[in-house]
Amino acid sequence: METAAIVVTLPDLRKLWPDLRGVAVVGLDLRTEVIAWSEAKVDRTLLLGCRLPAGAVDELVSLGAAVFPELGGLPFDEYRADLYTYEELTARDASGATLDERIASWFASSAPSMGDLLVRAVHDATIEAAVARLVDGRPVVGIMGGHALARDSSLYREVARVGRALAGAGYLVATGGGPGVMEAGNLGAWMSAFDDDELDDALTMLAPAAPPRSDSVSFLGDALAVRARWPDGHESLGVPTWVYADEATGAFATHIAKYFTNSVRENGLLAIARSGVVYAPGGAGTEQEIFTDTAQNSLTLYAVRSPMVFFGRRYFEQERPELLAAVRRQADEFGWPELVAVFDEPDEVVAFIAAHDPDSSGRAGVARRRTHRR
Repeated sequence: METAAIVVTLPDLRKLWPDLRGVAVVGLDLRTEVIAWSEAKVDRTLLLGCRLPAGAVDELVSLGAAVFPELGGLPFDEYRADLYTYEELTARDASGATLDERIASWFASSAPSMGDLLVRAVHDATIEAAVARLVDGRPVVGIMGGHALARDSSLYREVARVGRALAGAGYLVATGGGPGVMEAGNLGAWMSAFDDDELDDALTMLAPAAPPRSDSVSFLGDALAVRARWPDGHESLGVPTWVYADEATGAFATHIAKYFTNSVRENGLLAIARSGVVYAPGGAGTEQEIFTDTAQNSLTLYAVRSPMVFFGRRYFEQERPELLAAVRRQADEFGWPELVAVFDEPDEVVAFIAAHDPDSSGRAGVARRRTHRR
């Protein structure tokens, strides 16, 4: 992904002036500003949802800029200047509905008209650009797996340990931003800011929760209780979608890239995980991600080939050996068999990824390591 320059304040605009080529200016009210656009370089400049004085639109277009007006009537900002936060998505309006719920309702009721399709596409494009800015120059590892994994399962605990170990080694953990394996990965990253035994305490607090579809109130309440007891957790990324409107957005991702288009979301998540992807047991969605990642590696679609780690020997070598066999067959055919591994221990996962990270400059990622707070 290429990073996109973005301007969201007048001081930012003045810093870049007069060279605004390729810059996106988002949501500024410029009606009272005296701006000599003819003195600026605005080739490929985008003005998204900005308020402009009379005549400025025609002038900007004539100079090579593209102007997208503020649309209005939507429960969300169609032009995102940044990623969502959990606090933003869960903020309630006067009716008691969260922003997440209002957007999901709009998405479910929106027609496949050109206008609605355009709104979705523009929103997702600005989210994608915000993701690119977040991950630029940073080592990212994805954690994928089933959404139905119970919080009191041993696998949930082990995936949380994987997330903690990866964050502790300096990687930005990225998941699909939902429950199950995804939540466990973000939880582990969040708790990497705290002592080892505090992750165990957090897991104990979460364990009694019923599955979210049977008791969403207690499921959410337990997560909020963990956040309240351990605020300001370590950062991680969640990449959910409103396609799965009945699936709660994970509470432990500090950055949330929520999309309307699931295919863009899934391909993008795998693309940014240049340092590797860890696969825990899952269902059809996880299997789709495995084979999408396999194709990306085989075709070298994103400049590098990245490690694929399968977490859980029993599952991948005994219960579903055909998945691993298919990946290894393709890896052998296209020349990257050394990037496929199966482990049971979080430390093994981190060591393998560090040794095979295509961006580690041969130092096995040692420079990225940090010490947990004690």
